[in-house]
Amino acid sequence: MNKSTVIVVAGALILAAVIAVSVRRIAPVGQTPPPGSAKPDIAVARPKAAAEATASARPSGLPPPQTAEEKAARIAKIKRDYDEIRNKASAEYSAAGAAFPGGLNAFLKQLALLERERRADYAKVLAPRELEELEMSETSAGNLVERLLGPTHATVEQRRTVFQLQRTFEDQFALSYDITPKALFERESARQRTQEQIRAVLGDDLFGSWLYGEGEDYALWVAFAAKHTLPNSVPLDLWRVKNEYTRRRLELAAQKLPAESQRAAQTALALEIESRVLQIVGPSVLQSGRSNVLGWLPKR
Repeated sequence: MNKSTVIVVAGALILAAVIAVSVRRIAPVGQTPPPGSAKPDIAVARPKAAAEATASARPSGLPPPQTAEEKAARIAKIKRDYDEIRNKASAEYSAAGAAFPGGLNAFLKQLALLERERRADYAKVLAPRELEELEMSETSAGNLVERLLGPTHATVEQRRTVFQLQRTFEDQFALSYDITPKALFERESARQRTQEQIRAVLGDDLFGSWLYGEGEDYALWVAFAAKHTLPNSVPLDLWRVKNEYTRRRLELAAQKLPAESQRAAQTALALEIESRVLQIVGPSVLQSGRSNVLGWLPKR
C-alpha cells in the first residue's frame, strides 16, 4: 500500500481506534460474563434503545434556566446523564466483543447518535454563542483549533469560523470505521475541501501555522525551500500537489479497474505529479532533494 494511502487510512481510523481502546478501558469491572454464562444484554447498543435512553437525559418539562448558575447546573446534569449512557453502552460493547450487533462500526454510529442528542439537549439550555463556547473547549474540533492556532495572532472570529468548519467535517467523518476505497476517497475529498475553506479564512501565513501542527511534511518543505532559496509559495504549492495526488490516487482505487489498468493509471498519475513538482522546484533542486519533496511518491 502506498505511503500516502496509509496516511489516509490512518487518519480515517485513528479516532475510531482510540475510542475502541478507551471504551474497553472504561468498562466497569465484572461486566464480562464468565464462560458458559448467558450472553450479556446488549440492547443498549441498538440505536432505538440508545434513543430511548437519551430521552431520560433530556431536561424536558423543566423551565428554561435563567441564571448562569442554573445553566451550569443543568449542563452538568446533562453531562452526567450522557456519560452514564455512554459508559453503559461502552461496557456492553466491551462485554459483547465480536458478538456485538454490527460490530465496531455500529457502535461508533451509536456514539455519534449520542453526541448529536447531547448537543441538542445543550442547545435547549444554552444560547447559540454559549453552546459554541462550550463546544470549543470540550470537543476534538475545539481542541484542534486551540492546539494549532493557540499561539498565533488569529482573531477570535477566525478561530470560531475554523472551529465550525472542522466540527462540520468531524460530525460527518470522525466516528466512522468505513475503509472501503469509495469511503476513503469521499473522506479525503471532504478533508481537503475543509482545509481549503480554512485556508480561505486564515490566509496563507496563518494557514502555514495550521499546517505546521498537522504533521512534519510542511515544516520539511519550508526548510527545503529556505535552503535552496526558493519562493515562499513553494511549501504551500507542494502541499497542494501532494493533496491532489492523494485524492486522485484514492479516486482511481475507488473505480475498481482491472489490476493491470489500475497499475497503469497509478503509474501515469505518479509521473504527472512528479512533473508538477519539477515545475515548482526546478530540475537541479529536485535532483539534489528528491527524497525531501518526492519521498511520498512510489519508487520507480
